[in-house]
Amino acid sequence: MKKGKIAGMMVTLVYKAHYGREPERAGYHVFMNERGLSMKRRPRVLGYILAAALMSAVLVPGCAAEETKEIPEEQKEYADSSSQAKDVQTWSARIYYVDDQTGDVTGKNVDVQDENDIWTALQENGILTEECRLLDFQVNESEKTIDLDFSSEVGDRIRSMGTAGETQIIGCLVNTYLEAYSCDGIRLTEEGETLETSHGGSMDGYSGMMTF
Repeated sequence: MKKGKIAGMMVTLVYKAHYGREPERAGYHVFMNERGLSMKRRPRVLGYILAAALMSAVLVPGCAAEETKEIPEEQKEYADSSSQAKDVQTWSARIYYVDDQTGDVTGKNVDVQDENDIWTALQENGILTEECRLLDFQVNESEKTIDLDFSSEVGDRIRSMGTAGETQIIGCLVNTYLEAYSCDGIRLTEEGETLETSHGGSMDGYSGMMTF
């Protein structure tokens, strides 16, 4: 048996007797070199590689998941609605209505965004009832005319008034929309048909601003 091997065994026995375990299990390697018997800790390169691999397995999927995370549908819808809201313009329209105290037609300015807001303002000021519905609204900018179609509830309300009441309701509708859209004429129809009044008159063709 070679002296180096015997010496190595002796070192191992002494280390084990002193520390209670073999040097190899403690991470040391016993060997002979030109200087004699040496004992060196084993390299930990493999341990470093395994640690790096584990960290990559934990961090990389997390990063990938973060990059591919989808925006919730609610957030998309909110973003779309917010973008559309920025494109809508608000302006001041003069709403004509009948004063409850004097019985005369008067007007006031209301902030609106479209023809439906004007319709709602007419309802809130007593010209139209909640059952009255706006069915269609078309503006011809080149001709400066408006085609406005409403439900039968509007026609019934107009015909339920006397001659003066009919004139006031129709006049408030006509003047409000003509001024709001800077047009010269408006045609009122009841569910696509010519509006007939209670005294046998008809609103055929386009009407201009009315006086009371």
